[in-house]
Amino acid sequence: MISRDRLGLTSAILASLASLLLLTWLLLSIISFKTAEKDLLSQKIAHASTLLTMLLATIPDDFAASREPGAQLQRAIDAIAADRDFAGLLIISTDGRVAFARGDSLSDPRLAATMQGGGEVSAISDSGQLLLTYAPVGNPSSPLGAARLSLSLGDLQARLVRSRTLFLGYFILDFVLLLFLGGYMLRRIVVAPLERLLAATERIIAGDYGHPVAIRGRGEIAGLARSFNAMQSTLRVRQEEVEKYVRSLEEANLALQEARQEAIRSEKMASIGLLAAGMAHEIGTPLAAIIGYNGVLVDELAADPEKSDYLRRIAREAERIDRLVRELLDYARPGKGEAETIHLQEFIDDLLAMLGGQGVLKRLTVTNDLAQDLPPLYLDRHKLMQVLVNLIINARDAMPQGGELNLTATTEPGWVVLCVTDSGAGMAPEVMEKVFEPFFTTKEPGKGTGLGLAISARLMDSFGGSIGVESEPGKGTRFTVRLPVKGSEK
Repeated sequence: MISRDRLGLTSAILASLASLLLLTWLLLSIISFKTAEKDLLSQKIAHASTLLTMLLATIPDDFAASREPGAQLQRAIDAIAADRDFAGLLIISTDGRVAFARGDSLSDPRLAATMQGGGEVSAISDSGQLLLTYAPVGNPSSPLGAARLSLSLGDLQARLVRSRTLFLGYFILDFVLLLFLGGYMLRRIVVAPLERLLAATERIIAGDYGHPVAIRGRGEIAGLARSFNAMQSTLRVRQEEVEKYVRSLEEANLALQEARQEAIRSEKMASIGLLAAGMAHEIGTPLAAIIGYNGVLVDELAADPEKSDYLRRIAREAERIDRLVRELLDYARPGKGEAETIHLQEFIDDLLAMLGGQGVLKRLTVTNDLAQDLPPLYLDRHKLMQVLVNLIINARDAMPQGGELNLTATTEPGWVVLCVTDSGAGMAPEVMEKVFEPFFTTKEPGKGTGLGLAISARLMDSFGGSIGVESEPGKGTRFTVRLPVKGSEK
């Protein structure tokens, strides 16, 4: 059976999309954050440069000699200090002396470098919390000193943090929407149709080709479903062809086996018939002499009881041999006899009355259940009686303690089917296979010759009919006799 993981495909696709989305978000966040940080920092630098330029414009040339800033410079310093990001201001002279300081009085090497370089520069403090902007005081070619303006980067960093938080929120919302909406769409568009295809595949494995898969659309999965249905239809046609071919082979094989068995049986019967005819001829002549001389001696030794008893035993055994010879002759050359019209119901009634009068049916419960209005038969009466007597006597012998004997008859086109069923011990399969073979018997020695059923089968062949047997140990035996109706071409 095919293994089915209902969430496997959805999970795999969603995991792949989630990984791609996460990687994309990481790249975009890095680029966005760096760009935003660079833009904000550029704005901050421009702002710091503007403030510092405004301040430098108010510094007098003799600022180094003054201990206090002038009114204009003081207003400029106050205006700069009023900026929300203001962190400190330091102005030094060329000799390194601090001329003015507001919130920041520590000098650093960049101030001296600014006076030497003569240009405005900006830098981030070592702590990363301040933007430091340096500019020379006075003429850049011959500066009077240097100024450093410190602006806090806290607001910039806070804006970056807010942007990062907002971006992360958007990402989480997008991720959740992808998982749920994407999972729903994937299951509806991809997974559910594939599950139907999988279920149909399992039914095909089980031999059921009658359930096409209905998937609408023009996409690849719909095309796959159409191809699958076409394959299923083709497999169904092929299976029907194979089953039809197998049935024809089985029928041909059965017919071949039946023909082979019939050929073997016919050849065996012919061979045994020739042997039986020869034996009957060779035994019959000396047997007639024995019986004749035995009759002469009976008359001459009638006064001797002991010898008369011997002669009676000789006569009884000679008659038994004579009966066996006649049976062999019947088996070897069943004569055509004289056919006459037979009404089976009357025939069976007469037969059962005759056997009942002879005591054959003692201890048996006989049921005569022939169908009404059976078509007439055109057969030799004596041979048909011989067949049925053999079957009834065998049924009686199979039920020594008594039992049920049931005779039924039905019609088929061209046939009357007569069944003789007993409730005896039944037969094993190996016994049933040999029951119509000459000289095969399960009776004790001296109680049967094994020719009764063989002769019956031979007589049924001469009628153009057939005889079969069904049996099971402990459940009785049924002999089925198929007789051609009068006027049948069978």
